[in-house]
Amino acid sequence: MMRSFPTVSLRRRAVRIVAATLVASFSAAAFAVPAAAADSDAVVFSRDVAPILMRHCVGCHRPDEIAPMSLLTYRETRPWARSVRRVVVNGEMPPWFANPEHGAWANDARLSKEEIETIVAWVDGGALPGDPALMPEPPRFRDGWQVGEPDHVIELPPVTVPANGPDLAPTQLVRLDIPERRWVRAVEFQPGDRTVNHHQIVFRGGFSGTGSPGGEERPVGDRQRGEAGTVDVNIFAVWAAGAAPTVFPDGAGRLVDPGGLLMVNQHYHPNGDSERTDRTRIGLYFGEGPLEIEVEAIFASRMDFTIPAGAPNHRIVTRHELGKDSRIVSYFPHMHMRGRAMSFIAVYPDGSREILLDVPEYDFDWQLFYYPKAPNLLPAGSVVEVVAHYDNSAANPYNPDPTRDVGFGFHSTDEMMVGIFELIEVGLEESAEPVPTGGS
Repeated sequence: MMRSFPTVSLRRRAVRIVAATLVASFSAAAFAVPAAAADSDAVVFSRDVAPILMRHCVGCHRPDEIAPMSLLTYRETRPWARSVRRVVVNGEMPPWFANPEHGAWANDARLSKEEIETIVAWVDGGALPGDPALMPEPPRFRDGWQVGEPDHVIELPPVTVPANGPDLAPTQLVRLDIPERRWVRAVEFQPGDRTVNHHQIVFRGGFSGTGSPGGEERPVGDRQRGEAGTVDVNIFAVWAAGAAPTVFPDGAGRLVDPGGLLMVNQHYHPNGDSERTDRTRIGLYFGEGPLEIEVEAIFASRMDFTIPAGAPNHRIVTRHELGKDSRIVSYFPHMHMRGRAMSFIAVYPDGSREILLDVPEYDFDWQLFYYPKAPNLLPAGSVVEVVAHYDNSAANPYNPDPTRDVGFGFHSTDEMMVGIFELIEVGLEESAEPVPTGGS
Protein backbone atom coordinates (compact mmCIF):
# COMPACT_ATOMS: atom_id res chain seq x y z
CA MET A 1 0.00 0.00 0.00
CA MET A 2 2.80 2.36 -0.88
CA ARG A 3 1.73 5.64 -2.46
CA SER A 4 0.03 4.60 -5.65
CA PHE A 5 -0.54 7.85 -7.53
CA PRO A 6 1.60 7.95 -9.58
CA THR A 7 2.26 4.19 -9.68
CA VAL A 8 5.81 4.64 -8.38
CA SER A 9 5.84 6.56 -5.12
CA LEU A 10 7.46 9.97 -5.05
CA ARG A 11 9.79 8.76 -2.31
CA ARG A 12 11.02 5.77 -4.29
CA ARG A 13 11.46 7.90 -7.39
CA ALA A 14 13.50 10.37 -5.35
CA VAL A 15 15.65 7.55 -3.97
CA ARG A 16 16.49 6.39 -7.47
CA ILE A 17 17.47 9.91 -8.54
CA VAL A 18 19.60 10.41 -5.43
CA ALA A 19 21.24 7.01 -5.92
CA ALA A 20 22.22 7.78 -9.48
CA THR A 21 23.59 11.18 -8.52
CA LEU A 22 25.58 9.87 -5.57
CA VAL A 23 27.13 6.95 -7.41
CA ALA A 24 28.17 9.21 -10.27
CA SER A 25 29.65 11.83 -7.98
CA PHE A 26 31.86 9.52 -5.93
CA SER A 27 33.39 7.58 -8.87
CA ALA A 28 36.52 5.55 -8.28
CA ALA A 29 37.85 7.84 -5.58
CA ALA A 30 34.93 6.91 -3.34
CA PHE A 31 36.70 3.85 -2.00
CA ALA A 32 40.22 5.24 -1.63
CA VAL A 33 41.53 4.97 1.92
CA PRO A 34 42.80 8.37 3.12
CA ALA A 35 46.07 8.47 4.98
CA ALA A 36 44.24 9.92 7.99
CA ALA A 37 42.30 6.68 8.38
CA ALA A 38 44.86 5.43 10.87
CA ASP A 39 44.27 8.40 13.19
CA SER A 40 42.87 6.87 16.36
CA ASP A 41 41.11 10.13 17.27
CA ALA A 42 39.13 10.29 14.04
CA VAL A 43 35.57 8.98 13.82
CA VAL A 44 35.76 5.95 11.55
CA PHE A 45 33.27 3.55 10.03
CA SER A 46 34.43 0.23 11.45
CA ARG A 47 34.72 1.24 15.10
CA ASP A 48 32.20 4.07 15.44
CA VAL A 49 29.57 4.08 12.69
CA ALA A 50 29.08 0.42 11.79
CA PRO A 51 27.77 -0.49 15.29
CA ILE A 52 25.06 2.20 14.93
CA LEU A 53 24.01 0.88 11.54
CA MET A 54 23.94 -2.69 12.85
CA ARG A 55 21.65 -1.68 15.72
CA HIS A 56 19.24 0.52 13.81
CA CYS A 57 19.47 0.15 10.04
CA VAL A 58 20.52 -3.17 8.55
CA GLY A 59 17.23 -4.88 9.42
CA CYS A 60 15.91 -3.18 6.27
CA HIS A 61 19.16 -2.01 4.63
CA ARG A 62 20.57 -5.34 3.51
CA PRO A 63 20.33 -7.42 0.32
CA ASP A 64 16.85 -8.60 -0.67
CA GLU A 65 15.10 -6.46 1.91
CA ILE A 66 12.71 -3.52 1.54
CA ALA A 67 15.32 -0.72 1.59
CA PRO A 68 16.89 0.35 -1.74
CA MET A 69 20.52 -0.15 -0.63
CA SER A 70 22.60 -2.19 1.80
CA LEU A 71 24.53 -0.62 4.68
CA LEU A 72 26.24 -3.77 5.91
CA THR A 73 29.77 -2.85 4.78
CA TYR A 74 31.92 0.23 4.30
CA ARG A 75 32.03 -0.28 0.53
CA GLU A 76 28.23 -0.38 0.37
CA THR A 77 27.72 2.55 2.75
CA ARG A 78 30.41 4.99 1.53
CA PRO A 79 28.55 6.18 -1.63
CA TRP A 80 25.57 7.05 0.57
CA ALA A 81 27.50 8.88 3.31
CA ARG A 82 26.12 12.38 2.71
CA SER A 83 22.61 11.06 2.17
CA VAL A 84 22.81 9.10 5.45
CA ARG A 85 23.97 12.25 7.24
CA ARG A 86 21.08 14.27 5.86
CA VAL A 87 18.29 11.83 6.70
CA VAL A 88 19.45 11.14 10.27
CA VAL A 89 19.92 14.85 11.01
CA ASN A 90 16.45 15.60 9.61
CA GLY A 91 14.91 12.73 11.57
CA GLU A 92 13.73 11.01 8.38
CA MET A 93 15.60 7.81 9.22
CA PRO A 94 15.08 5.52 10.95
CA PRO A 95 11.35 6.04 10.33
CA TRP A 96 9.57 7.02 13.55
CA PHE A 97 6.65 9.40 13.90
CA ALA A 98 5.47 9.37 17.52
CA ASN A 99 5.56 12.72 19.31
CA PRO A 100 8.20 12.29 22.08
CA GLU A 101 6.19 14.53 24.41
CA HIS A 102 3.59 11.80 24.87
CA GLY A 103 4.61 8.33 25.99
CA ALA A 104 7.74 6.18 25.96
CA TRP A 105 7.95 3.38 23.42
CA ALA A 106 9.57 -0.04 23.61
CA ASN A 107 10.26 -0.04 19.87
CA ASP A 108 11.37 3.61 19.56
CA ALA A 109 13.55 3.55 16.45
CA ARG A 110 15.10 7.00 16.81
CA LEU A 111 18.84 7.46 17.03
CA SER A 112 20.20 9.06 20.18
CA LYS A 113 21.76 12.51 20.06
CA GLU A 114 25.19 10.91 20.46
CA GLU A 115 24.60 8.48 17.60
CA ILE A 116 23.54 11.29 15.27
CA GLU A 117 26.58 13.34 16.25
CA THR A 118 28.83 10.36 15.53
CA ILE A 119 27.45 9.95 12.01
CA VAL A 120 27.77 13.69 11.36
CA ALA A 121 31.37 13.70 12.57
CA TRP A 122 32.18 10.68 10.41
CA VAL A 123 30.84 12.27 7.23
CA ASP A 124 32.28 15.72 7.95
CA GLY A 125 35.65 14.11 8.71
CA GLY A 126 35.91 12.45 5.31
CA ALA A 127 33.93 9.23 5.92
CA LEU A 128 37.05 7.27 6.92
CA PRO A 129 36.89 3.44 6.80
CA GLY A 130 38.94 2.63 9.91
CA ASP A 131 40.58 -0.67 10.74
CA PRO A 132 38.60 -3.56 9.18
CA ALA A 133 39.50 -5.69 12.20
CA LEU A 134 37.25 -3.46 14.31
CA MET A 135 34.14 -4.16 12.25
CA PRO A 136 31.36 -5.63 14.41
CA GLU A 137 29.72 -8.89 13.49
CA PRO A 138 26.49 -8.19 11.58
CA PRO A 139 23.26 -9.34 13.22
CA ARG A 140 22.23 -12.87 12.35
CA PHE A 141 19.12 -12.83 10.22
CA ARG A 142 17.24 -16.06 9.89
CA ASP A 143 16.44 -17.10 6.32
CA GLY A 144 12.75 -17.74 5.75
CA TRP A 145 10.54 -17.71 8.83
CA GLN A 146 11.92 -15.31 11.45
CA VAL A 147 10.17 -16.87 14.45
CA GLY A 148 11.00 -20.45 13.38
CA GLU A 149 9.02 -23.12 11.57
CA PRO A 150 5.29 -22.42 12.09
CA ASP A 151 2.88 -24.98 13.52
CA HIS A 152 0.37 -24.15 10.79
CA VAL A 153 0.83 -22.28 7.49
CA ILE A 154 -1.96 -20.52 5.62
CA GLU A 155 -1.14 -20.36 1.91
CA LEU A 156 -3.07 -17.62 0.14
CA PRO A 157 -3.89 -17.82 -3.58
CA PRO A 158 -1.49 -15.90 -5.87
CA VAL A 159 -2.27 -12.31 -6.80
CA THR A 160 -0.91 -10.92 -10.06
CA VAL A 161 -0.17 -7.20 -9.95
CA PRO A 162 0.25 -5.42 -13.30
CA ALA A 163 3.17 -3.05 -13.88
CA ASN A 164 0.86 -0.04 -13.99
CA GLY A 165 -2.70 0.85 -13.13
CA PRO A 166 -4.82 1.29 -10.02
CA ASP A 167 -4.20 -0.37 -6.67
CA LEU A 168 -5.57 -3.85 -6.06
CA ALA A 169 -7.50 -4.68 -2.88
CA PRO A 170 -8.46 -8.37 -3.10
CA THR A 171 -10.19 -10.18 -0.27
CA GLN A 172 -9.26 -13.81 0.42
CA LEU A 173 -11.49 -16.13 2.50
CA VAL A 174 -9.74 -18.95 4.37
CA ARG A 175 -11.05 -21.76 6.58
CA LEU A 176 -8.62 -23.01 9.18
CA ASP A 177 -7.73 -26.66 8.64
CA ILE A 178 -6.75 -27.56 12.20
CA PRO A 179 -7.99 -30.56 14.23
CA GLU A 180 -8.83 -28.80 17.49
CA ARG A 181 -9.12 -25.42 19.19
CA ARG A 182 -5.71 -23.87 19.77
CA TRP A 183 -4.34 -20.54 20.88
CA VAL A 184 -1.86 -18.56 18.83
CA ARG A 185 1.22 -17.15 20.56
CA ALA A 186 2.73 -15.58 17.41
CA VAL A 187 1.81 -14.70 13.82
CA GLU A 188 4.27 -14.14 10.98
CA PHE A 189 3.49 -12.97 7.44
CA GLN A 190 5.75 -14.03 4.59
CA PRO A 191 4.96 -11.88 1.52
CA GLY A 192 5.84 -13.36 -1.83
CA ASP A 193 6.83 -10.04 -3.43
CA ARG A 194 7.62 -7.09 -1.17
CA THR A 195 7.90 -4.67 -4.10
CA VAL A 196 4.12 -4.63 -4.55
CA ASN A 197 2.68 -5.99 -1.27
CA HIS A 198 2.31 -3.34 1.39
CA HIS A 199 -0.28 -4.41 3.94
CA GLN A 200 -2.67 -7.16 4.94
CA ILE A 201 -5.32 -7.28 7.64
CA VAL A 202 -6.80 -10.59 8.79
CA PHE A 203 -10.32 -10.58 10.27
CA ARG A 204 -12.15 -13.47 11.87
CA GLY A 205 -15.83 -14.19 12.50
CA GLY A 206 -19.08 -14.21 10.54
CA PHE A 207 -19.76 -12.17 7.43
CA SER A 208 -22.41 -9.76 6.26
CA GLY A 209 -22.51 -10.64 2.57
CA THR A 210 -21.61 -7.69 0.36
CA GLY A 211 -22.52 -5.01 2.82
CA SER A 212 -19.24 -3.14 2.88
CA PRO A 213 -18.08 -0.52 0.40
CA GLY A 214 -16.59 -1.96 -2.76
CA GLY A 215 -18.68 -5.12 -2.44
CA GLU A 216 -16.14 -6.94 -0.23
CA GLU A 217 -17.55 -9.17 2.47
CA ARG A 218 -16.71 -8.09 5.98
CA PRO A 219 -16.88 -9.68 9.44
CA VAL A 220 -19.58 -8.65 11.87
CA GLY A 221 -20.14 -9.11 15.53
CA ASP A 222 -17.61 -8.38 18.25
CA ARG A 223 -17.40 -7.18 21.81
CA GLN A 224 -16.65 -3.65 20.73
CA ARG A 225 -18.93 -0.75 21.55
CA GLY A 226 -18.52 2.33 19.38
CA GLU A 227 -20.48 5.35 18.26
CA ALA A 228 -22.60 5.43 15.11
CA GLY A 229 -20.47 5.12 12.03
CA THR A 230 -17.79 2.95 13.58
CA VAL A 231 -17.02 -0.53 12.27
CA ASP A 232 -17.57 -3.57 14.52
CA VAL A 233 -15.10 -6.21 13.38
CA ASN A 234 -12.82 -8.83 14.90
CA ILE A 235 -9.15 -8.29 14.04
CA PHE A 236 -6.92 -11.35 14.11
CA ALA A 237 -3.58 -10.07 12.73
CA VAL A 238 -2.09 -7.12 10.87
CA TRP A 239 1.01 -6.85 8.70
CA ALA A 240 2.51 -3.88 6.87
CA ALA A 241 5.77 -3.35 5.01
CA GLY A 242 8.67 -3.20 7.44
CA ALA A 243 6.68 -4.72 10.32
CA ALA A 244 8.18 -7.46 12.48
CA PRO A 245 6.30 -10.69 13.28
CA THR A 246 3.71 -10.41 16.06
CA VAL A 247 4.88 -12.28 19.16
CA PHE A 248 2.60 -12.03 22.19
CA PRO A 249 3.87 -12.06 25.80
CA ASP A 250 4.24 -15.42 27.53
CA GLY A 251 0.86 -17.06 28.07
CA ALA A 252 -0.96 -14.49 25.92
CA GLY A 253 -2.47 -14.86 22.48
CA ARG A 254 -5.59 -15.36 20.38
CA LEU A 255 -7.91 -18.34 19.98
CA VAL A 256 -8.57 -20.20 16.72
CA ASP A 257 -11.09 -22.98 16.06
CA PRO A 258 -11.25 -25.85 13.54
CA GLY A 259 -12.96 -24.62 10.41
CA GLY A 260 -12.77 -21.04 11.64
CA LEU A 261 -13.27 -18.51 8.89
CA LEU A 262 -10.66 -15.81 8.28
CA MET A 263 -10.95 -12.92 5.85
CA VAL A 264 -7.68 -11.46 4.56
CA ASN A 265 -7.94 -7.94 3.17
CA GLN A 266 -4.86 -7.38 0.99
CA HIS A 267 -3.52 -4.22 -0.58
CA TYR A 268 -1.15 -4.09 -3.57
CA HIS A 269 0.12 -1.33 -5.78
CA PRO A 270 1.88 -1.60 -9.14
CA ASN A 271 5.60 -0.87 -8.95
CA GLY A 272 5.73 0.88 -12.32
CA ASP A 273 8.40 -1.49 -13.66
CA SER A 274 7.00 -4.94 -14.36
CA GLU A 275 4.14 -7.31 -13.69
CA ARG A 276 4.66 -9.19 -10.42
CA THR A 277 2.94 -12.11 -8.73
CA ASP A 278 2.65 -12.29 -4.95
CA ARG A 279 1.73 -15.36 -2.95
CA THR A 280 1.60 -14.57 0.74
CA ARG A 281 1.95 -17.18 3.46
CA ILE A 282 0.86 -16.68 7.07
CA GLY A 283 2.53 -18.73 9.78
CA LEU A 284 0.70 -19.51 13.03
CA TYR A 285 2.64 -20.51 16.14
CA PHE A 286 0.59 -22.34 18.76
CA GLY A 287 1.02 -21.97 22.51
CA GLU A 288 1.23 -24.93 24.86
CA GLY A 289 -1.11 -25.50 27.78
CA PRO A 290 -4.00 -23.19 28.65
CA LEU A 291 -4.31 -19.65 27.33
CA GLU A 292 -3.76 -17.38 30.32
CA ILE A 293 -4.42 -13.99 28.70
CA GLU A 294 -6.49 -13.30 25.58
CA VAL A 295 -5.30 -10.34 23.50
CA GLU A 296 -8.04 -8.40 21.72
CA ALA A 297 -7.50 -6.06 18.79
CA ILE A 298 -9.90 -3.11 18.64
CA PHE A 299 -10.70 -1.73 15.19
CA ALA A 300 -11.69 1.90 15.82
CA SER A 301 -12.73 3.01 12.35
CA ARG A 302 -15.29 5.07 10.45
CA MET A 303 -16.75 4.59 7.00
CA ASP A 304 -19.37 7.34 7.05
CA PHE A 305 -17.19 10.33 6.25
CA THR A 306 -16.54 12.76 3.42
CA ILE A 307 -13.40 14.88 3.20
CA PRO A 308 -14.31 18.01 1.19
CA ALA A 309 -12.25 18.95 -1.84
CA GLY A 310 -9.52 21.41 -0.95
CA ALA A 311 -9.90 20.97 2.84
CA PRO A 312 -6.42 21.45 4.39
CA ASN A 313 -7.14 20.03 7.87
CA HIS A 314 -10.34 17.99 7.92
CA ARG A 315 -11.01 16.32 11.30
CA ILE A 316 -12.65 12.91 11.88
CA VAL A 317 -13.21 11.38 15.32
CA THR A 318 -14.27 7.95 16.53
CA ARG A 319 -14.61 6.68 20.09
CA HIS A 320 -14.49 3.27 21.73
CA GLU A 321 -15.71 2.65 25.28
CA LEU A 322 -13.94 0.05 27.42
CA GLY A 323 -16.30 -2.27 29.26
CA LYS A 324 -13.62 -3.57 31.64
CA ASP A 325 -10.34 -2.44 33.13
CA SER A 326 -7.89 -2.89 30.27
CA ARG A 327 -4.22 -2.65 29.45
CA ILE A 328 -3.47 -1.26 25.98
CA VAL A 329 -0.32 -2.90 24.62
CA SER A 330 -0.04 -1.52 21.06
CA TYR A 331 -1.32 1.13 18.63
CA PHE A 332 -1.52 1.07 14.83
CA PRO A 333 -2.73 4.26 13.05
CA HIS A 334 -3.78 3.88 9.42
CA MET A 335 -4.87 6.41 6.79
CA HIS A 336 -4.11 6.91 3.10
CA MET A 337 -2.50 9.60 0.97
CA ARG A 338 -4.39 12.52 2.49
CA GLY A 339 -3.66 11.43 6.05
CA ARG A 340 -1.99 14.22 8.00
CA ALA A 341 -2.03 13.31 11.71
CA MET A 342 -3.63 10.87 14.14
CA SER A 343 -3.80 10.69 17.92
CA PHE A 344 -5.18 8.24 20.48
CA ILE A 345 -6.61 9.97 23.57
CA ALA A 346 -7.87 8.43 26.82
CA VAL A 347 -10.98 10.08 28.29
CA TYR A 348 -11.23 8.78 31.84
CA PRO A 349 -14.52 8.32 33.75
CA ASP A 350 -13.84 11.51 35.72
CA GLY A 351 -13.64 13.49 32.46
CA SER A 352 -9.86 13.97 32.48
CA ARG A 353 -7.98 13.41 29.24
CA GLU A 354 -4.55 11.99 28.40
CA ILE A 355 -2.81 11.71 25.03
CA LEU A 356 -1.69 8.09 24.68
CA LEU A 357 -0.10 8.38 21.21
CA ASP A 358 0.32 11.42 18.98
CA VAL A 359 1.51 11.06 15.38
CA PRO A 360 1.67 14.69 14.22
CA GLU A 361 3.18 13.98 10.78
CA TYR A 362 1.67 10.77 9.47
CA ASP A 363 3.54 9.16 6.56
CA PHE A 364 1.60 6.71 4.40
CA ASP A 365 4.84 5.14 3.17
CA TRP A 366 5.51 3.78 6.68
CA GLN A 367 2.88 1.73 8.49
CA LEU A 368 4.21 1.39 12.05
CA PHE A 369 3.07 -0.25 15.26
CA TYR A 370 3.78 1.62 18.49
CA TYR A 371 4.37 -0.45 21.65
CA PRO A 372 4.37 1.48 24.94
CA LYS A 373 7.18 0.60 27.34
CA ALA A 374 4.63 0.31 30.12
CA PRO A 375 1.18 -0.86 28.90
CA ASN A 376 -1.43 1.87 29.37
CA LEU A 377 -3.92 0.88 32.11
CA LEU A 378 -7.41 2.31 31.57
CA PRO A 379 -10.30 1.68 34.00
CA ALA A 380 -13.68 0.44 32.87
CA GLY A 381 -15.81 3.23 31.46
CA SER A 382 -12.87 4.99 29.89
CA VAL A 383 -13.18 6.01 26.25
CA VAL A 384 -10.38 5.78 23.71
CA GLU A 385 -10.86 8.69 21.33
CA VAL A 386 -9.12 8.42 17.96
CA VAL A 387 -8.71 11.76 16.16
CA ALA A 388 -7.54 11.91 12.55
CA HIS A 389 -6.72 14.93 10.38
CA TYR A 390 -6.58 14.98 6.57
CA ASP A 391 -5.10 17.35 4.01
CA ASN A 392 -7.16 17.23 0.80
CA SER A 393 -5.71 20.48 -0.53
CA ALA A 394 -3.34 21.20 -3.39
CA ALA A 395 -0.64 21.91 -0.80
CA ASN A 396 -0.40 18.17 -0.09
CA PRO A 397 2.18 16.94 -2.65
CA TYR A 398 0.85 13.37 -2.42
CA ASN A 399 -2.78 14.30 -3.03
CA PRO A 400 -3.88 12.62 -6.30
CA ASP A 401 -6.83 14.98 -6.84
CA PRO A 402 -7.54 17.94 -4.54
CA THR A 403 -10.59 18.88 -6.61
CA ARG A 404 -12.79 15.97 -5.49
CA ASP A 405 -14.51 15.02 -2.26
CA VAL A 406 -13.09 11.82 -0.79
CA GLY A 407 -14.79 9.10 1.22
CA PHE A 408 -13.99 5.63 2.51
CA GLY A 409 -12.47 3.17 0.06
CA PHE A 410 -9.91 0.40 -0.28
CA HIS A 411 -7.73 2.12 -2.90
CA SER A 412 -4.96 4.51 -1.89
CA THR A 413 -6.68 7.27 -3.84
CA ASP A 414 -9.67 6.81 -1.49
CA GLU A 415 -9.32 7.25 2.26
CA MET A 416 -9.49 5.25 5.46
CA MET A 417 -9.84 6.23 9.09
CA VAL A 418 -8.53 3.28 11.11
CA GLY A 419 -7.08 3.32 14.61
CA ILE A 420 -6.23 -0.20 15.77
CA PHE A 421 -5.18 -0.84 19.35
CA GLU A 422 -4.53 -4.14 21.11
CA LEU A 423 -5.58 -4.65 24.70
CA ILE A 424 -5.74 -7.15 27.51
CA GLU A 425 -8.78 -7.03 29.77
CA VAL A 426 -7.54 -7.09 33.34
CA GLY A 427 -10.45 -9.32 34.33
CA LEU A 428 -9.24 -11.98 31.90
CA GLU A 429 -5.66 -11.59 33.07
CA GLU A 430 -6.59 -12.12 36.70
CA SER A 431 -9.08 -14.93 36.10
CA ALA A 432 -8.40 -18.14 38.04
CA GLU A 433 -9.91 -20.18 35.21
CA PRO A 434 -7.65 -20.17 32.12
CA VAL A 435 -9.34 -20.53 28.75
CA PRO A 436 -9.28 -24.26 27.80
CA THR A 437 -7.51 -25.03 24.54
CA GLY A 438 -6.00 -27.99 22.74
CA GLY A 439 -2.37 -28.96 22.94
CA SER A 440 -0.38 -30.30 25.86
